[in-house]
Amino acid sequence: MTLLAPFFLNLMKKNVTCACLILAFALALATTAFAQDIEIDTKYKSADTNNAVIEGRVTLPSGFAANRILKITLKNSLTVLSTLQSDKQGEFRFDNLSEGVYFVQAEDGGAEFEPVVEKVMLGRGIVWELTVQLRERKIPRVVNSGPRVISAAELHQPVPAGAKKEYELGLKLVGRGQITEAAEHFEKAISIYPEYLAARNDLGAQYLKLKRLDDAEKSFHIVLAGDPKNFNAQFNLGLVRVERKNYLDAISQLNQAIAIDSARPVARLWLGFALLETGDLADAERELTKALVMGGAECVAAHYHLARVYLARGDKTEALRAVRAYLDDAPKGEYAKEAKQLEKQIKN
Repeated sequence: MTLLAPFFLNLMKKNVTCACLILAFALALATTAFAQDIEIDTKYKSADTNNAVIEGRVTLPSGFAANRILKITLKNSLTVLSTLQSDKQGEFRFDNLSEGVYFVQAEDGGAEFEPVVEKVMLGRGIVWELTVQLRERKIPRVVNSGPRVISAAELHQPVPAGAKKEYELGLKLVGRGQITEAAEHFEKAISIYPEYLAARNDLGAQYLKLKRLDDAEKSFHIVLAGDPKNFNAQFNLGLVRVERKNYLDAISQLNQAIAIDSARPVARLWLGFALLETGDLADAERELTKALVMGGAECVAAHYHLARVYLARGDKTEALRAVRAYLDDAPKGEYAKEAKQLEKQIKN
């Protein structure tokens, strides 16, 4: 018996090894069968086929069909992707789109309605049916003249030649970044012609840059006393409220500026900022998105503020996309330092 013991011991070890191998094989078969029972969504089995579609129609504020040809612009957060005209019923279509976030802007090119922007979260291979409702534009008493908006009241002022010369010298200095010197020329223009609205507004703007908020506010109030529909003064007064962190008053003031001229994206940028500071994330996102779509590079800061909106909402993916868009477009921008810190915060 003593001599047979090693033989039986080895035999038992071999049987145990075989049993383990058989068990492992059975488990592998079961796992494979279980995996085959799980249905994997077909959209994740292959790359994006870029066949998603946005079908849209534009309606009047009443809900009836627009019955006019409109300019339709498709953008993402970085650039304009496509521009087309709707048909006579206000209907349009964008084909061959990939999955992602898009912004659709509709505008009729006239003074009756303001441009409207809608956000679309487009899934892979789907057809998104979009309705864009126009909003009536309050008729502004302003006309465009270069980069500034000049009110009708300013155009009809009998400005003396000496005052105009000082004003134009001030504008040149503003372009060179010589703020204090520019303010001095605007002051001289006003001393010659105290009713000079443009000079008073631009003087106030320089005071605002110099953080002389009381003087800036006084200048804008004088302009508005003579021209209540002056966009520049209304907008700049809103910026005074922002500088003072009086965000509720800033929101009211900036809305008044937008009522005068709703096509100025920079007013929507600052309105979105003020709304964000009050915690109104939904309205902040709406205004910042409009600013970005309408203003492009002029409103690149909207990317950074939108990143803050998305992060506050808990959407780290969108927040990271927005902050990267800002840093890509404005690596040395006003908020570059804060954006880099925000990017680190999101990734951690």
